[in-house]
Amino acid sequence: MSGRASIIDPALSRLIGVLLWSALRQMGRHLKTPAGALVGILAIGTVSMGLMPMFIAAWTGSLDGVQIYARATETIPLMMLLIVAMAIYFDIGQQITELRPPELQFVLAGPFTDHQILSYRLMTIALTWVVSSSLMAVFALPTAGSYLSAFFAIYTGGMTITSLTTLHAFSQPVVPPGVRDWFGRVLLGWVVILMISSLPLGIRDNGFSWQRWLLGCQTSSLGRVMTLPFVPFDRLLHQPLGLPMFGWLVVAISLPMVGFAMCYRVRSGFAELAVAGVSRKQERVARMRSGQFGRSQTKERRSTFQLPSLPWLGGAGPVAWQQLVFVLRRHRSLIAGLWILGLLTAIGFIAFQLFRPNVIHPQFREWSMVAMMIAASYLSFLMTISQPLGLAASPRTLTWFRTLPVHPFAITVGMLAGHLAMMWCIRFAFLPIGFSLSSRGWVETLSFAVAGFALDLTYASTVNFVSAATSLRALPTGTPDVLQGGRTMLYMLVLGIGMLPTLIFTALVAAAVAVLTEMDRTAIGFAVATALALPQPLIWWVSSILFRNRELFQAD
Repeated sequence: MSGRASIIDPALSRLIGVLLWSALRQMGRHLKTPAGALVGILAIGTVSMGLMPMFIAAWTGSLDGVQIYARATETIPLMMLLIVAMAIYFDIGQQITELRPPELQFVLAGPFTDHQILSYRLMTIALTWVVSSSLMAVFALPTAGSYLSAFFAIYTGGMTITSLTTLHAFSQPVVPPGVRDWFGRVLLGWVVILMISSLPLGIRDNGFSWQRWLLGCQTSSLGRVMTLPFVPFDRLLHQPLGLPMFGWLVVAISLPMVGFAMCYRVRSGFAELAVAGVSRKQERVARMRSGQFGRSQTKERRSTFQLPSLPWLGGAGPVAWQQLVFVLRRHRSLIAGLWILGLLTAIGFIAFQLFRPNVIHPQFREWSMVAMMIAASYLSFLMTISQPLGLAASPRTLTWFRTLPVHPFAITVGMLAGHLAMMWCIRFAFLPIGFSLSSRGWVETLSFAVAGFALDLTYASTVNFVSAATSLRALPTGTPDVLQGGRTMLYMLVLGIGMLPTLIFTALVAAAVAVLTEMDRTAIGFAVATALALPQPLIWWVSSILFRNRELFQAD
């Protein structure tokens, strides 16, 4: 074959079309089933409810809080700078070089150059980003000059971030690792210095304003210099249709083109990076399925952690002991770090209030414990959703538990210990912060905390119930594919539906107590905790029956 190779081989273009058509066919096949149709209707309803307020705000301007939303969108250059700094520090660009195992067998085995493989990978990212930008542009309508300006600003901004992170990943073969790590630390360090040094700009007589703080970061001398490359996207977003918009569009398009042109210049070794990326992906998935977070350790070491034995408790004690050992051996460093961070943060807030007692808004102090409990619940959900804990463990582990001479109800109760240990440890880390900020009484603040612990019990029970009743898991087994994210979303949807009866019962009890006690918040907090805990024994009993029958069926 003579002449210069094309930017992308026709076979790779054909592969993109085949993958797209295959994804659409699989989606259509799933939508034809009753469960798939129900999930599709719920997904369309959820997206519609999320987009409708933005349409109303853009067309009528009648929504409350749009002014606050507008102030937040004024800091787009600062947010893009923060995203780039974090992406470079954590080397997110390596994921761009990753190919799925089926792609690896076809793409790298074919007669394709690094130039063509890179074009194939970037083209798939560009097509995916078109769909994401189309949806995200709707949320920018209240402050955007037009839908087209919002779409192009988000699309070109996202592709610019992609080009910079890709360029950083491609520099691995030509730049020493120490220099790459040093650059990431310095860039993120300067961003942290910028944000910390601008904290006084957000302090006002009536409290702390995060909008003023972010605007102060961006408009400071250092902020103007660091956010200068991302200013064109902010200008493009707010431009109405007209010649100025097309002028900023030309500038916004030229930035990712320059970045990708530099990627093509240093693309040497892309095939090797793609192979290493697949290995990293498989290792990361296996590590998550085994309940490990963070980077893999280069050396294996035997844990010396010893946990005292628990009482028999009808067989629930040894099962709970196994779950506790699993959590504490794998995550004790993370838990200890969270506790230390929580204590230091609480001490910092106490000292800050001694010198500036009126800076923190009174309403935030009043509901500080509720805010901390919500933050703890969110972090606990992220940390436990993919953990092989309780009845969400692998089938081999569940089969081993089924062979124990222990009643299934005791196994189900003991299996709660893994989730509860992880979630309660995280919640204990947030307790000092909530108590240090709260302006309420200790008993009333404690009632909110107890309600948070009861919510963890509800979540752990529901995870066991869904795992015993279905084969759904947050991280499905098998080779990662296009539909893995959809199955994860389905799992979370079923999990939310499983918690719904308990939450409705709790809401009714809380409303009745509020009427009887004339809005006594302490009584409401303890009533919520009691209502959340009351139905759990029934859920454990049903889960134990499902677990026993399902495991016996699998054994047959």
